[in-house]
Amino acid sequence: MIGSVLSFIQSTVRPIGSTRSILSVEVAIRRWYSSFVRINTYFFFGLLIDVLSAHGQNINRQMANQLLVQLPKSKADTSRIRILFELGKYQLFKPGNVRTDLDSSMTYLNQAKQLSDSLHLLTWQHEIDAVRVANYLEGANSQQAYSLFDRLIADCRRTGDRASEANARFRLGFCISFTTKKFPEIFDNYNQAIAIYRALHNQRQELLIRHEIAGLHTNLGQLDLAEKEFQTILRHYKAIGYTKLHYTYNWLSTISRLKGDFDKSLFYSLRCIESMNRTGDTVSAASFYGNLAQMYFELGRYRQSNEWYRKTLAKWRQDGLPNYGMYSAANIIVRDLIEQHKPKEALKLINDLVTQIPTINYIQKGSVAQSFAYSYDALKDDKLAEKYYLEAMMWYMKANHDFEMSRKAQMEVGRFYQERNQFKKANFYIRSLLIDSTKKNSLSLLKDIHFMLFKIDSAAGDYKSAIYHFRLHKSLNDSIFNETKNNQFNLLEIQYETQKNKQNIVLLNKQKILQDGELKQARIVRNGILGGSALLLCLLALSYNRYRLKQRSNQLLEIKQLEINRKNQTLETLLTEQQQLLTEKEWMLKEIHHRVKNNLQIITSLLHSQGVFLKDEAAQSAIRESQNRVHAMALIHQKLYQSDQLTAIPMAGYVAEIVDYLIKSFDREDTIRKWINVMPLELDVTLAVPLGLILNEAVTNSLKYAFIDGKRGIICVELTTQENHYLLVISDDGTGLPADFNPQKSRTLGMSLMRGLSKQIGGSLQIRQHANKGVEVRLEFSEEAIGRE
Repeated sequence: MIGSVLSFIQSTVRPIGSTRSILSVEVAIRRWYSSFVRINTYFFFGLLIDVLSAHGQNINRQMANQLLVQLPKSKADTSRIRILFELGKYQLFKPGNVRTDLDSSMTYLNQAKQLSDSLHLLTWQHEIDAVRVANYLEGANSQQAYSLFDRLIADCRRTGDRASEANARFRLGFCISFTTKKFPEIFDNYNQAIAIYRALHNQRQELLIRHEIAGLHTNLGQLDLAEKEFQTILRHYKAIGYTKLHYTYNWLSTISRLKGDFDKSLFYSLRCIESMNRTGDTVSAASFYGNLAQMYFELGRYRQSNEWYRKTLAKWRQDGLPNYGMYSAANIIVRDLIEQHKPKEALKLINDLVTQIPTINYIQKGSVAQSFAYSYDALKDDKLAEKYYLEAMMWYMKANHDFEMSRKAQMEVGRFYQERNQFKKANFYIRSLLIDSTKKNSLSLLKDIHFMLFKIDSAAGDYKSAIYHFRLHKSLNDSIFNETKNNQFNLLEIQYETQKNKQNIVLLNKQKILQDGELKQARIVRNGILGGSALLLCLLALSYNRYRLKQRSNQLLEIKQLEINRKNQTLETLLTEQQQLLTEKEWMLKEIHHRVKNNLQIITSLLHSQGVFLKDEAAQSAIRESQNRVHAMALIHQKLYQSDQLTAIPMAGYVAEIVDYLIKSFDREDTIRKWINVMPLELDVTLAVPLGLILNEAVTNSLKYAFIDGKRGIICVELTTQENHYLLVISDDGTGLPADFNPQKSRTLGMSLMRGLSKQIGGSLQIRQHANKGVEVRLEFSEEAIGRE
């Protein structure tokens, strides 16, 4: 149901059992990351219920219970239609996605439809059909949904009911945004609805749809555009006297938080709560509290954050319905208890919550798994902690959504492995978070990602990358926690508290007047003065107390800032020293490769000198082949010291130089042509040396045996990639293999060397003869295989 709006994912799945290994979960997650195309959305779960409540789209559980009491007493008129209609919407839009809720919703809607048909109430008929379309879509009955929608639009046009057509298009676009997510169809229906409302001069309904479009742009990561649209909507709402501005303020607060502008985020959050309290519209109070709590959390003000998260959790639990916002708030409270060294209490909290209100979809299960992972991590149970961390990732994967909380879960998995020195696994989870980071990560999360990568790259010895990530982390950290923003933040908090105190004073004065209404005028004046004076003294005392607290806080901040500056200077010194050591290391490696190349050339010269004194042709051939092998290895070290890459060899040039050298050494430049097809690859030296020797042996065999008596021919060399594997193919169009020759059983030095080198790199070697003529040597290998060796 459009409980997708609140919980998103249809149905549940069997949890990961104890018999399923953690490795299989990790493999599944890796496959998901390699194939899943991410959707650029920010799914702010609390804000989604705001969309419903802001414009009368839904009611809460208490309101639904009141309507159920009124239903038997209602007459068969528009009042009963309204009750049935609201109950049908409640079952459709409430959190979760259960088949029985959809069926209950359709029952209420069908009853409302029958009554409106009997009373010939055209507008009600169209309104009810629009919600029935949403019910069919939510139940995956697309054919019935669009068939009913087409009939509804045709009837609206036939009867001239343009307002109902606009309403139907709005409801369809709204439903699609949380089901099929066909964005062109969503925007098309929204724009047609806007055009109709503009023609009808219904500005409030037009602004309602523009509000949805701005929210959709936020979900798509277009934050600047969305902020501009919400600001425009806010001005128009104020111009027409619309009072429920808290839903718009909440969106603006969230956008500011994601952009790292926390003083603006706090400003809008406080405006949001003030507007909610002023209008008495508290249906989405839990959502508003949660957004303010998240903002405090990202700013590092955990005391305030946890106070608001506890209010959020209490609000959600009042309804007693499974809701992602509730489990997410519990997740933060669990972490706070762990920070207080109360992991057992944290584990009990999440167990009690799930027992009281079980989860019903993947997103909720992912959040609960995160809470279990934090708890077992704090209890030093690494096995269970790892199981639940990976289980959380699995649930978010099954949900097929990439949103703010799932990315935090992914970072926590990486942190778990990094703290246990499993840097390869940590790197896999953390580095992938930088994909499209400007749209998917808040500045606070991005700051933590770069700090994690700084630690991982430092441990791996990649100091250049480590320094790069540390500088980004420090830049983001300074932009969020600079002194100016902190002062603005404190000022906003004081202004809010002052305004709240003034409102309390006014409220107390009104109560006092009502209580003493029958007393004489003199007594009323006297008591009013006394009460006002007492309240004024309280306000002054409170203001003085806050001033002293602020002074003390500023002193502590100055001390902490000095300590941070000292640590930053120490770290910068260490980084400078590490950079110098890295430069010296690179210079030494280049010198080592240069000397190794020179030594190998000396060996080549010695072999050549030895060959001059040999008369036996077989011995001379053996000396020459040894020279060629040494040359192939020397060429590796020559390329390494001539290049900035100290571990990787550009294979295209390396292969061409070996083939050219061999053809020249056998003096076959006039009779043998070469055809080389090598992709622009750079392979590690541990792969390049064996490949060079195998290439040397194969080409040498072709030059010696395939083209006898000066016969002309072609030698082909191909090196390509196939998914995660490489393929080296060396072939000729010569005479082929002798009839009694078996490459697999041959004990010659060349064949033994090729087989041994292939096994060393974990490759698969095949030597076969073409159907027509010539011999082909095929070698399949991968970098993972050499890593396992």
